[in-house]
Amino acid sequence: MRQLWRRVVDKVVPYDAGKPLEQELRAGAIIRLSANESPLGPSPKVVEALRREAARVHLYPDGGATELRAALGRRLGVGAEWLVVGNGADELLGLIARAAFDPGDDVVIPEPGFEAYGTETILAGANVVPSPLDGYETDLDDVLRRVTPRTKAVFICTPHNPASTIVPRGQLEAFLDALGGDPPLCIVDEAYRDFCDHPETVDGVDLARRHRTVIALRTFSKIAGLAGLRIGYAIARPECIEMLNRVRAPYNVNRLAQVAAAAALEDLAHLAETRAVILQERPRLRAALAERGAPSPPSQANFLLVKAGERASLLRAALFTSGIIVRDGAAVGFPGHLRISIGTREHNDRLLAAWDRGQALTS
Repeated sequence: MRQLWRRVVDKVVPYDAGKPLEQELRAGAIIRLSANESPLGPSPKVVEALRREAARVHLYPDGGATELRAALGRRLGVGAEWLVVGNGADELLGLIARAAFDPGDDVVIPEPGFEAYGTETILAGANVVPSPLDGYETDLDDVLRRVTPRTKAVFICTPHNPASTIVPRGQLEAFLDALGGDPPLCIVDEAYRDFCDHPETVDGVDLARRHRTVIALRTFSKIAGLAGLRIGYAIARPECIEMLNRVRAPYNVNRLAQVAAAAALEDLAHLAETRAVILQERPRLRAALAERGAPSPPSQANFLLVKAGERASLLRAALFTSGIIVRDGAAVGFPGHLRISIGTREHNDRLLAAWDRGQALTS
């Protein structure tokens, strides 16, 4: 019989994004704290820019996101040639795999971790070499031990999704130096960097300047509230960006997403307000849940990974009954946990009240 589909596709587990928001709303849920979305939404300047641009959606977008890359470059202190924009960070992972991974290559991935790292590696025909987390921490010593001459890339997610912890700057610098003079690619995923307040927070731009094989990934989905428009970007030396552009579709980022991202960059006050909400509410919510017997690692992201033990599924169901959606930790590699996005103070208070009701029912 004719083999129609690539056999490697059998190894890929489809990503479970959960129920559509509209379906959740019909079921009675009113607060979604399961997808690490912005609690404040996009800037009003973004909404206005989208209104102005709507009448032009019949025109193809700028194939190189020229204005957006220029604006990003000014913000980050690099030339536009150091940047490539993608349809979310997910597409950028696909571009890296398409441009770099050959069948038989090894790619070291801390696990549990963001599913797309492994998916793109498998689809490229390369081998996933898992490096287990040390509790909630990325074990760089273990990652380094797994690097061999066959290793094409390593993935470092900081802050880590779903563990919420960071890889301290000094440790990552030592790791990169230890890779030697012929290092593999090091993809540093910084999707949640905007919510860090730790003095040892990594700066992927600085790393890319000083290490020729570092590719840093960032996104507008979290801090700018543009998750529904799917737009992210990679920062790397121009020779790396050129290779990604060779495999990038010419109109990969739509017109509305480009306009929205440019407007978001201009509203520094809104970005600062979003960050402030997370930094104010994160320690409060973490402490409140710990008092209720549900501790979590010290998060530097806009979510908590809460250890609820055997009660996790029952508490999640009880929260849903109260109209609050949180993520099942088992679905992201942490059974007995719940991943909870940081909401506004009102949302977090409602979560805690619902938690108390659910705890009473499950005790």
